Amino acid sequence: MSVSATGRSGGRGRLKGVSLVVGGALLFVSGLFAVVTGTGLSGVLGMRVETFGRVDCNDTRTGKGQTVRHCSGETPAQQRANDAERGRAASEALRAHVDGMPRPAEISRSRILFADHDGRTDPETITATQVFDGGRWYAHSSMLVGYGMIPLLLGAGTAAWGGYLLRERWRTGGVRAVAGRCGGVGVAE
Repeated sequence: MSVSATGRSGGRGRLKGVSLVVGGALLFVSGLFAVVTGTGLSGVLGMRVETFGRVDCNDTRTGKGQTVRHCSGETPAQQRANDAERGRAASEALRAHVDGMPRPAEISRSRILFADHDGRTDPETITATQVFDGGRWYAHSSMLVGYGMIPLLLGAGTAAWGGYLLRERWRTGGVRAVAGRCGGVGVAE
C-alpha cells in the first residue's frame, strides 16, 4: 500500500469506490426487481402471473386511488375447487339429520399485497405476480412501482458516484506512480 504526500493510504479510495459500486448495484437490482414485479413484466422473466377473481379487500380506510396493502382473491383453479367444495358442503348439510353435522367447506384463498383500490368497491379482478414458488403474491400496482423507483434511482446514483471515485483514483494514481519512478518529479503519462 502506498502513502501519498497528504498521509492517506492509496488503497482506501479504491475500496470506497468499489463498495459504492457494489452497494449501488445491489440497490439498483432490488429496485428493478420491484418495478418489474409491479408493472407485470415479471411474466417475461419466468415468474408466475395469475389473475384473481372474487377479490375481497378488508380495508375501509382507503381513499380514492390509493393502494390496499392486503387483499385476498381466488385464481380460476381455486374458484373451481371452491365451488365444488361449497357444493359438497351444501349436499352434506341436506343429509345432516342422517349423518350428523357435516364438516365445514374448506375454501382456499390467496393473499395479495399492494392492490390498487378505488376507495368504494373492491376490484373485480387483480393480476398479481408470485416471486417465489409458494411465496406471497404482489399485485401489479402503481404503489409497488413507486416504491421500487426509490432504490432503483438511489442505486444508480450510488453506483455512478462509486464509478466516478474509482475513475478519479485511477487517474490520479497514475500520476503518483510515475512521480515515484522519476524521483519525486510529477510527470504525467
